[in-house]
Amino acid sequence: MIRHLGLWGCALLLAACGGRNPVDTVVGVLNTSAGVLSGGTTEDAPSTTLAKDAFTPQAIADSPDDYRLFTINALGIAELARRLTSADGHETFVSQSGFTAAFRDGVLVATRGLIGEDIMAASATGVVETLAAGGGTITRDIERLDGRNRIRTFSYSCTFTPAGPETINLGIRSTEADRFDERCRGRDVVFDNIYWLDETGAIIASRQYVSPTVAYLRSNRL
Repeated sequence: MIRHLGLWGCALLLAACGGRNPVDTVVGVLNTSAGVLSGGTTEDAPSTTLAKDAFTPQAIADSPDDYRLFTINALGIAELARRLTSADGHETFVSQSGFTAAFRDGVLVATRGLIGEDIMAASATGVVETLAAGGGTITRDIERLDGRNRIRTFSYSCTFTPAGPETINLGIRSTEADRFDERCRGRDVVFDNIYWLDETGAIIASRQYVSPTVAYLRSNRL
């Protein structure tokens, strides 16, 4: 994990200093990192991963909106993900190491293939509207499998609070965005999500809770 995070830091440093094309730098380091995580090269990754050429610098340069950077500190993951499906605000991305994450208008609604507890389904209703309104409190539900492979629904009271403009690093560029903090309380856990919105109100980066064993997934556009 230390080696992996060190590689990620070097990528950002090189990109910031302009020593190489930032896309080439980050892609090269993340390809190496994905191999470290899977115990081999990217060709050894799970069968759910895309073809190796799906993550080349050229592929990303041709269609940057199809890609995200995923980071899960608790699992030592920092890698690229490519969009698999997109329809009516619903998007699913597959990472280089093979796990998937689904979003509705930028709100995390499901994960599959993580080492730990996945989100089977999560409600996104009201999140975008509350962010657009400048804050507020809503109830959200998250479904997970219990120890007997039964789906259980956990309800949370979630309060959104504006935190003002903030400059964020998206991996190959920095930009200013409006930050919102979301604090959710339930019987089992309390967690804090973060959303960064662009000038149109779209979520361009976020840190969203998955489960006690996975903790948070950070996702941002390139």
